[in-house]
Amino acid sequence: MAYPLIFDIQKFSIHDGAGIRTTVFFKGCPLRCAWCHNPESQSFKAERLLYSERCIHCDHCSEECPAGVRETAGAEYPVDALCALLERDRPFYDCSGGGVTLSGGEPMAQDEAYLLAVTKRLSRRGIRVDVDTCGYAPYARFQSLLPYIDTFLYDIKAVDPVLHTRYTGIPNDLILDNVRRLSGDGARVNIRVPVIPGVNTAGMEMERIMSFVRENTRAEQVNLMPYHRLGQDKAARLEGRECVLFQEPTPEEMQEIVLIWRKAGFAEVCVGG
Repeated sequence: MAYPLIFDIQKFSIHDGAGIRTTVFFKGCPLRCAWCHNPESQSFKAERLLYSERCIHCDHCSEECPAGVRETAGAEYPVDALCALLERDRPFYDCSGGGVTLSGGEPMAQDEAYLLAVTKRLSRRGIRVDVDTCGYAPYARFQSLLPYIDTFLYDIKAVDPVLHTRYTGIPNDLILDNVRRLSGDGARVNIRVPVIPGVNTAGMEMERIMSFVRENTRAEQVNLMPYHRLGQDKAARLEGRECVLFQEPTPEEMQEIVLIWRKAGFAEVCVGG
């Protein structure tokens, strides 16, 4: 078993699934999304982030980081240590219908034995586990985890293969096939669509995404995730890393897209989550 790197563990999260959650952010992702808001999550190796100003708060505490300080993104957690940490907040999970979310980076790209050990232990102790995934992994890996996962929070960024490859660096045939197969195998799937003006809001792409989701999944919920520029600061602190900037959608634009999805027959559609 190899220990994957984890670059953040966010407690008392009200996003990335239902209720109060603890979200584990694994380091490493096969995609290179041009709009990535966690650029430090892309590499599978530990990286150093430089703080060039005061009054920038560290990601893991509430203290200010002085200029010139470097923070390491990525640390190993043995299974016992990670599960013990996650189980501390069980009272909050139980009272809110929450649990643990595995995110990233891409959790499904991590060591399979490690993922199985963590998800089995949490599931057997009555803690619900969600997986936030881009879907780019062998389907056999999804099958092995399926008995221990409550919900897959499944990203669909684009259906057009040329568009997807241009902005993520990876074709989407495996991603789309995996969500079809998950739905066919009875998995609970919530679809998450990052809303990137000029990318998947242009032309008919959003309509293509809606048609694909309606015809190929049994999605219980659709979350529309508005693009934001929070990744710009992190990219600037990673040596040699650039951040492509897009236009942020306005609240009015987001509500218009919500209405389009609802008119297409999707009842459970919300912004964020």
